[in-house]
Amino acid sequence: MRVGAAGLRAAIMAGLIATFFVYPLLRLLVMPFLSGHGAAGDWPAFAVSLLLSVGTAIVAAPLGALFALFTTTAAGPVARAATLTLWGLFLTPSYMLTTGWMIIFSGHALRATLAGQAFFGVGGLLMLYVVKALPFSALVARATLAAADSAPAEAAAIHGVPFIPRVRIGLRLLAPAMAVGFAIAVIETMQEFGIPATLGVTSHVPILTYAIYQHLAETPTDFAGASILCWRLIAVAAVFGGLAMACRRQGAAIQHGRMRPPARQRPARRRELAFAALTCLFALVGIVIPVAALFVRALQPLTASMPHPGAVLRSLGFGMVGATMSLGVAVLILRLRAAGARRMTAVLDVALVANMAVPGLVLAASYIVAFNNDLLPLYGTRLLLLIGYTAGMAPLALRMMQGALDDLDPNLVAAARLHGLPRLTRLVDIEGMLLIRPFTYAYLLVAAAIMFELPVSELLYPPGATPLGVAIVTLDQMSDYAASARLALFGLGAMAGLALLLAAGVALLAAPRRLRPA
Repeated sequence: MRVGAAGLRAAIMAGLIATFFVYPLLRLLVMPFLSGHGAAGDWPAFAVSLLLSVGTAIVAAPLGALFALFTTTAAGPVARAATLTLWGLFLTPSYMLTTGWMIIFSGHALRATLAGQAFFGVGGLLMLYVVKALPFSALVARATLAAADSAPAEAAAIHGVPFIPRVRIGLRLLAPAMAVGFAIAVIETMQEFGIPATLGVTSHVPILTYAIYQHLAETPTDFAGASILCWRLIAVAAVFGGLAMACRRQGAAIQHGRMRPPARQRPARRRELAFAALTCLFALVGIVIPVAALFVRALQPLTASMPHPGAVLRSLGFGMVGATMSLGVAVLILRLRAAGARRMTAVLDVALVANMAVPGLVLAASYIVAFNNDLLPLYGTRLLLLIGYTAGMAPLALRMMQGALDDLDPNLVAAARLHGLPRLTRLVDIEGMLLIRPFTYAYLLVAAAIMFELPVSELLYPPGATPLGVAIVTLDQMSDYAASARLALFGLGAMAGLALLLAAGVALLAAPRRLRPA
């Protein structure tokens, strides 16, 4: 009976995924074949995007591998600072990063210089792409290097192998991680939307993702042309995703059950100083300088009343509701997997992996095609926007909650049931207390990602409910940097307030009963 109920729940979940993922994508991707025409052009946008993506990956992949190697093998404050910098770059919205640098170069004096001319062109796009691609390459390479064996390095040290041969051996062992980082950097750069929507528009550089948006935003809407461009974007992701999987298998071929991970140790002073300088460079370029520019411009008086005053609280609400829905879907899928509904959960796993490979822009475009009709008139509603957020963030929520739920021993619940504890007590005092911290971390990360999300928001937000990311990008395109800076800082402050509130609540709930206030 229990397995049957789990199978029923899995079937319902599979039906929802088919309705809100498979069906919309099929509707979008078959449009060029049904209509027989479409904008077969936009090849310059595709070529420029591919060249920028490959160029970004050429720079970001080796740097990411070096950061990954340093943060997995080194100990000390520099290694911790490098890890924090990578996470800071990963979490910083790309359009906020771009806004900060556009504020710096918006003055006529700086814009007329060689650096200003290079920034408002391919050079600026490449710089920002590298900053945003670095954490993806580093974190992916770090996951590969975390399972590396320390035996080659120990053998080289014991036998006194000279420095140059040791470097060659290290590069050969590091090659799979670099290749995976290269592929991921290409995919993430091709799918980037925030930088093209801000600096790309100002620089008049054709970018593929913004070309898709233009086909959907123009009147009449060119769905077939947008579909063709989506096919190109998905094709690039498929090619480089296959390359990443092949490189992962090659890296796994040298792993075995008797490996020992390299022990962390304090690096040599020259090496530590070099990485400290590199970490400071990326922290300044990707976090400190843009945020400082936002603060300075936000202090300047506005020429008119504050536009989009409700965007911050509205997006915060979207983030909280969307995070709740995403984590609910993730927990349900993990529960179904644990209950033994294997066939259905296998289907769900495949759908979630495919969902991770589909950019949010393509998913939102498919929603416009699929739900803008009399049968399912969801387009233009907040419900569809929340569904789009949930569909895009559910894989992230699942990955973040998977480890915590897998570590939850089912014997705990069985023992509580044997001792006659009520179901509510089991959920709150046993499972809730064990899962509250990882759930809070996952909730905050997903809520922040939804609050500052751009492509899905840009295409699906209903009239009169402008999300924060759309408001900031719109103000950037109007060169109203003071208002966009204030909105960005208000958004960061609101998310920081939510994090502090949840942290205080978790500390209060998870504290021992004798320490709780009466």
